[in-house]
Amino acid sequence: MSQSYGEALAFLQKTSTETGNTAYDQIVDVVGEILATRPADSADLLETLLLAKKTAYEHGGGPIALPEGEAVKPLEEAQKLSELFLAAEPPINPETGEAEPVDPPNEFETEDLMSGAALLESIGCGLGMKEMYNVMLALKSLGEDPSAKVATVRFFGKFFGISANYYVFETTLKEPNAGSEEAESVVPTEIGTGTNGFVYFVTTNLGDPCIKLPDITPQQVKDSRYIKKYLTGDLTAEVSAYPTFPGKEAVYLRAQIARIAATTTLCPSGFFKLGEDDVIEKNDEFVPASASAMDVSSWCHRYPHIKKQGRCTVFVPEVPEGEDAPEPTEEESEVGPPLLAAITEDSPLGETPSWTAVTSSVVPGIKHTVSGVRSNLWPGAVAVTNGSLFINVYVGFGAKGTPYVPLHAPVPMKEYDADLVESNEIPDPPPEEPAEGEEEDAADEE
Repeated sequence: MSQSYGEALAFLQKTSTETGNTAYDQIVDVVGEILATRPADSADLLETLLLAKKTAYEHGGGPIALPEGEAVKPLEEAQKLSELFLAAEPPINPETGEAEPVDPPNEFETEDLMSGAALLESIGCGLGMKEMYNVMLALKSLGEDPSAKVATVRFFGKFFGISANYYVFETTLKEPNAGSEEAESVVPTEIGTGTNGFVYFVTTNLGDPCIKLPDITPQQVKDSRYIKKYLTGDLTAEVSAYPTFPGKEAVYLRAQIARIAATTTLCPSGFFKLGEDDVIEKNDEFVPASASAMDVSSWCHRYPHIKKQGRCTVFVPEVPEGEDAPEPTEEESEVGPPLLAAITEDSPLGETPSWTAVTSSVVPGIKHTVSGVRSNLWPGAVAVTNGSLFINVYVGFGAKGTPYVPLHAPVPMKEYDADLVESNEIPDPPPEEPAEGEEEDAADEE
C-alpha cells in the first residue's frame, strides 16, 4: 500500500515539459483554497477553481497574456452561473448582523422547458440538455424577480453574435407598459398588442441580470426589412447599414424578434380557437394526434401576421369631418392571412417550401416518436411535439434565409434647377489688384 501511495505521489509530482507545473501543485492550490474559505457550496467552488486553473495557462507556455480584465472574465462568468444553482441568501445588515427582509419571489407561469428540451434534442435541435438546464435556471431567476413583475415567461431562443450571444426570454407583465405620445403624421405604435404583445428580456451570460428590450415602432419594423447583418453582442452598438436604421442594436434585435416570432411561432392545428372579438383562447375540446401522424399540414401560426405597415392591425387615419376620404394606400388596404392560419398557406421560397417536416425516427413502428417542422425562411426556428406537448425555439443569427438584395441608393439631386448645358463662353479675367508697394505710393501722393 505504501509503495502504491509513493508511486502515485511521484506520478502527481512529475513536472510538465510544456507548462512547468505539476498536478500535485494544482491540487494543493485548489484544496487549500477550499479549506481556507470553507464555503457551504464547496462542490461548486471546486468546479469554479478548476475552471480558473484551466484558463490560467495556455498550452505550451506560461500565463496567458490577455488584455487587462480579460483574464478574469471566464472565472467571473463561471461564478455568476454557479449562483443560479444556489438559493439566494438575504443581505446582512452590517449594524445588527441580522438578515434584512426581502420581497417574496414573484409568482409566474412557464412551460415545461426541460421536457421540451428533450423533444428538441431527439430531433437534433435546440441547445442540448446541459445548456438548456442553465437556461431554465435563468428563466426561473427572471420569473421570480420581484422588480420584473412578469406574469408568464417563455424561452424564445438564442441569437448568435460576433462577440457575445443573446439569450432571449418572452414575457407578459402583470403591469402593462403605458404608451408614449407620437406625432399625428406617424403610424402609431401598437401598445400591449400586435408587435408589442410580449415584452422581451435578453442577457449575454446566463448568470447576469436580464435587460428589457424596448417596444418596437412600425417604422423600425419596416426599416429592419432592408437590413441583413450580423449582431455584435452589444446592445448599445451602432447599426452600421444602409438605409440608416433608427436605433441601436437593442432596437434592431427587438425588430428581428418581432418578425421571427410572428412568422415562426406555431401550434398544432386545433389547439387554439378564436373566441369573442377574435381573441385566441385554448380549445378545451382539442384531441392531440399522434406525433407520427403529424406533418406540415398539422401546424398553424400562433401569433398574428405583421403587415407591410409594420403593424399587425392596419392603421387607417381618421378623415376630418366634412372632408372626403382619400383612396387607401397599398399598406392601408392590405388584408393579410387570418389568425391561426395554416402554415401550408405560407409562400414558398422559389422551389423550396417555407417549412420542412422533421422527425426523431423514420423507422416504422417506433413508439413515442417526436415530429416537428423547421422554417426555411428563418433558419434556426423549429416547432416540435410528441403529441401531448409542443415547444417552439429559435437558435440562429437573426437573419432570413433568402438572398440579400441591397436597397438602391436614391437618385442624385440636380445641382441647378435647369438642366446643365455646355458653354463655350470664356469668362472675363478678374481685375488686377495693385501690389502692396503701389498702394502705399498712391496713398502718399494723395
